Amino acid sequence: MRATPKDIKSLKEFVENMKSKEKARSEVKGLMESPMLYLSGGSKELFHSNFLYWLGVNYRDAFQQTMTRLLNINATWPEGWEVKREYKHLDLCVTYLKDTGKMRNGKSVKKECAFIILENKVKSLPERMQLKRYEKVFEGYNQGCSYAVLSLVKNFPGSKYLYENTCWQLHHYDELADVISKYCTADIRKEHHIYISDYCAYVRELSKLAEGWKVEEEDAFLAQEGGLAELRLNDIYEKVRYAQIATILANRLENVVKPNDEEESIVLGMSDFDVILKRRIDADEILGYYGCPEAAPYSQVFINSGMSHAIGFIEAKVKVTDDCCLVIQVQGDRYCHGIECEGIANKRGKLSTQQQQFIDFKHGGLKNRAQKADSKVCHYGSNFIYNMQKIQSTHTVCDIVDAICNDINELIRRV
Repeated sequence: MRATPKDIKSLKEFVENMKSKEKARSEVKGLMESPMLYLSGGSKELFHSNFLYWLGVNYRDAFQQTMTRLLNINATWPEGWEVKREYKHLDLCVTYLKDTGKMRNGKSVKKECAFIILENKVKSLPERMQLKRYEKVFEGYNQGCSYAVLSLVKNFPGSKYLYENTCWQLHHYDELADVISKYCTADIRKEHHIYISDYCAYVRELSKLAEGWKVEEEDAFLAQEGGLAELRLNDIYEKVRYAQIATILANRLENVVKPNDEEESIVLGMSDFDVILKRRIDADEILGYYGCPEAAPYSQVFINSGMSHAIGFIEAKVKVTDDCCLVIQVQGDRYCHGIECEGIANKRGKLSTQQQQFIDFKHGGLKNRAQKADSKVCHYGSNFIYNMQKIQSTHTVCDIVDAICNDINELIRRV
């Protein structure tokens, strides 16, 4: 029997998939053999801050050359600069004392200023709200400061907002390794060369591994990447995976949610505390951070992804009244319909028809209608109640994204 084009395509995909898995296994094995894995404590951010701090304290010229080249610094470095780690909640910073022009007790008053502020992101993705807070640490004494994020992951969802709406530069650890390898050669003690070399090799391997974390719509939704638990990287993998799914969802929703007057109708990348209910921060300020300050918050879809209780999640919120959001949330093998409203857990007997139908999965949900929702409505705290369906091993990423899109389309149609 001759193989059909479909059979040949499936075979090619199978072979490519096996090659990809073998490559990933090889990269994991190489990292497991590196002493840097164990010295780094699973490559936590503090390890990288400590390394750069060590370099800045012991080899000032090499550190200066490295940062100048990596961050494209054109300004002259100030006299008496110091490297500090875990200072004022910042991973790493370079500070100096500047004359304020004032006198006190016959002496010139100096103020600490920032020349470089660097944030490490190995176990997590950059969050713009957090970076905005860090910009204010040396407010008034940060003119000409270089702000930089070092990220393990490239092209993560929301990276464009860093370029377009903040003063932060985005760099990656393999870039750092290249610059260090080139400019940390002279005046380094012989016994320290091996540490620098091992560090550069280690971060390059980490970067290569992370480049393979790509989500395709045909992938099984409940798929897991082997070997990452041993490397203590399963948490960042989950965050990246769900963030990519959030991007697929946002792109798909552009055909569902129609913008008004060219305003953005979808806000991607809301962090845990950026709730729409104005509990901690004004909605206009939230929208300003995300590049759409003129948009009306009540007519938008807010998409968030991240981790909670060591499990990745994605959620989409549609605000239906001034104090209520209907939420589609996916975490692990749970596909949930939820209601977010102050004190909702104590008002379950007083739900509106729309809220009751939504929480009971009367409309939408997973395509497999045999997969019924649980009969018991659960709550998380006093402001969130939910009901769920179980995601099956046969469900693909596309199935989950389609279900969320259909649910949101149904909500918008009924609002």
